[in-house]
Amino acid sequence: MTETTEALTQRWILAFCEAPVIEDPELMRLVLDGPQPHSEETAVTEKTFKKGDAVEWDHSQGTTKGKVVKKATSPTSIKGHKVAASKDNPEYIVESDKTGAKAAHKPESLRKA
Repeated sequence: MTETTEALTQRWILAFCEAPVIEDPELMRLVLDGPQPHSEETAVTEKTFKKGDAVEWDHSQGTTKGKVVKKATSPTSIKGHKVAASKDNPEYIVESDKTGAKAAHKPESLRKA
């Protein structure tokens, strides 16, 4: 038994008071740590927006509010900047309420306003 496995075994025993020992360290980590948060890939598929949705996003100067202009699913450009969007990796073109400037953002960086 490795040192890591032994340490996890001891934590498991303490946590579950004499319950049977799980020999597999990965399974033991899952038992001890509980459910893991959604992966980034799952989060992306769950965050979808449509044209006109009010959204907000964070940047170096704070938070900006705006609206979704469109969902980009193919490479495009905004003000000379390339946006590497695809069907598997969409980005949203958003427009700032304050300045009217357009930018592309990944779904995980946006939230409903």
